[in-house]
Amino acid sequence: MNTGGPPTTDRDQPDRLDQARARPLPPGTRLRADPSLRRRDAGRLLIGGSPLRFVRITGAGAAIVTSWLAGEPVADSAGSSKLARRLIDAGMLHPEPPPVSADPLPELTVVIPVKDDPTGLATTLDGLPDVEVIVVDDGSQDPVRVEAVVRSGGSGARCKRRVVRRDAAGGPGLARQCGLTLVSTALVAFIDAGVETTSTTLVDLGRWFADPEIVAVGPRVASVPGTDRLSRYEQRRSPLDLGPSPAAVGGESPVTYLPTACLLARTEAVNEVGGFDPALRWGEDVDLVWRLLDHGHVRYDPTIVVHHPPRPSLQAFVRQRIGYGSAAGPLAKKHGSRLAPVRMSGWSLACWALVLSGRGRLGLALAAGTTVALRRKLESVLPDPGVEAVLLAGKGHWYAGRNVVGAATRAWWPATMISYLLGARRPARRAVALSLLGRLVFDTDGRPGDRLADVALGVVDDAAYGTGVWLSSIRTGSLDPLLPKLSEWPEKDG
Repeated sequence: MNTGGPPTTDRDQPDRLDQARARPLPPGTRLRADPSLRRRDAGRLLIGGSPLRFVRITGAGAAIVTSWLAGEPVADSAGSSKLARRLIDAGMLHPEPPPVSADPLPELTVVIPVKDDPTGLATTLDGLPDVEVIVVDDGSQDPVRVEAVVRSGGSGARCKRRVVRRDAAGGPGLARQCGLTLVSTALVAFIDAGVETTSTTLVDLGRWFADPEIVAVGPRVASVPGTDRLSRYEQRRSPLDLGPSPAAVGGESPVTYLPTACLLARTEAVNEVGGFDPALRWGEDVDLVWRLLDHGHVRYDPTIVVHHPPRPSLQAFVRQRIGYGSAAGPLAKKHGSRLAPVRMSGWSLACWALVLSGRGRLGLALAAGTTVALRRKLESVLPDPGVEAVLLAGKGHWYAGRNVVGAATRAWWPATMISYLLGARRPARRAVALSLLGRLVFDTDGRPGDRLADVALGVVDDAAYGTGVWLSSIRTGSLDPLLPKLSEWPEKDG
């Protein structure tokens, strides 16, 4: 949730809300409330979503929303569909695809890129149902073992599996694109070697495509449980694990991308956007999903869980995080500020800059001023705007502070260190101290030894990722991965 940004109203988002089309949802679709949703004025005023906004509906609409939250499916009518789509687009409600009676397996092909990991490939193949599979061997040193793993299944599976061999490794994106060219089914599933699925994973993901607006969907990619500290850390902070809350994927959503460790998509849509960019060694999945968003809706469904193996060593862990960070520059070249390290109100950033520089009273005064300005904005929406203004402004500044401190020790950590060495020790020390305190309070669990190990691994994680971001920004000459994306707060009503 972009709580560091300004609340908006329907009038601020005419394209997404006021002009919402009455696209029918699949029969039997039910809706669940986003955790941010609050209802005021007998349910006629809805507050929540990402970014935070206010939506005013009629009394009849409020009654319909009440029935949805009680478990009733969306009625097959233009009015219900329009209201449902409106609130789904706002991030206030999330659809649940309708159940199917016989759980039919959708018409799909699975594409698996692999390089020197026959054991992981075997794990992935063992969890798949009897579907067509294309394994792309991306320059493995022992291709015979890869071929043997693919051919080791039963007769039914064996006839639907084939191997495509690349003599030189080009990376997972290029390997997936090679497999994509051979797909003739309506849906394509990209699954990494080593990912553990179940016999129902693809069926459950396939239910989403009863909605013609959906072009891709991804499950929660959790880390395989382990006993060592690195594995336990990955269980809590894996970059592939996007959390327990469902979301529409998008730039203003809590979930801005999906990893192709496991992703199911419409083949036609993937081909229309050009598939994977072969020039991207890292971040090729982020790039694909962002381009798919221009052709339809992408959903994150954490009720469906697959497992991905963690890095086997600290060295591999660091290499992976630097690699993830190195995608920032090339992605920024293609997508601009979409990769900004923080998204928030300029007022919130100014408040925290004052606090971190030792001007706490000025920072608090500015925060109070934004609260007063927000109260004036809310007077046209609420009969009692004072309490709501304090609540919203306080929450916005709080989350903005967490984002600023996180960026100071992650994407911005070289600048934080330079400022410390050049004498600006007070703000640098405060940012580092707040980051470490935040990890101890929010990002760890378990025994005290685990907490300290998590803090240490978190520092390594952030430093490695930030190093990759800076190196890629220097190589590409783009500052977008380092600059915050700011908005005015409070905004004026449209």
